[in-house]
Amino acid sequence: MGIEVPRIVWVGTGLLAFAAGVVNAVGYLGYEHQAFSHMTGTVTLQSIALEGRNWDAAQQLLAVVAGFVAGSFGAGTLLRDRSLSVAYVALLVVEAAFFAVAAALLAGGTGFGACFAAAGCGMQNAMTSFYSGSAIRSTHLTGFFTDFGLVLGQICRGNPAPRRRLGMWGLVLVGFSVGGVVAAIAFHRLGFLTLLFPSVTAALCALGLWLHLHRAKLRQ
Repeated sequence: MGIEVPRIVWVGTGLLAFAAGVVNAVGYLGYEHQAFSHMTGTVTLQSIALEGRNWDAAQQLLAVVAGFVAGSFGAGTLLRDRSLSVAYVALLVVEAAFFAVAAALLAGGTGFGACFAAAGCGMQNAMTSFYSGSAIRSTHLTGFFTDFGLVLGQICRGNPAPRRRLGMWGLVLVGFSVGGVVAAIAFHRLGFLTLLFPSVTAALCALGLWLHLHRAKLRQ
């Protein structure tokens, strides 16, 4: 897929990557160095816990993975096609709610809040992946660095540089990195309430998309 998307998608992708960067940094800083925005490391930790017969840790890690999958499942049940619609607005609102609940639970000492943080990330990643045909993933960077290296190799072979695609990848990288920096600064003062930053960000994305769809409808 070529990155031929509306301007609002570019803005939204950058903001959602920022949100994911905050969530993931909070996981590393406050929840036993666990990632919330991607599950590779979580599954590895679960394997180690199983080998060591640390059943409590294994169960906890499984719950986080299940939360991520549940968020993706929720997106899959609502999204019917890739065109921007009210379904995306609804999912962004739910995502914002998930992050707010995660902030409240984790700040109150309830580890189950990690499942809501992971669910919000799973929902977000499913949305952006579904919309773009897997060309955009806004919650982690493994695919970005893989594709970036692949594209650089193709460019060295003489193929033209896909500037829009590179621009989108750069946007995700910057957004995610800035989110991590903001979380590192805020966590020392706010603790798990730092998750309110991505909650507000997702809510603003929902509002912006709703206004965009409303204006488009009025122009018809």
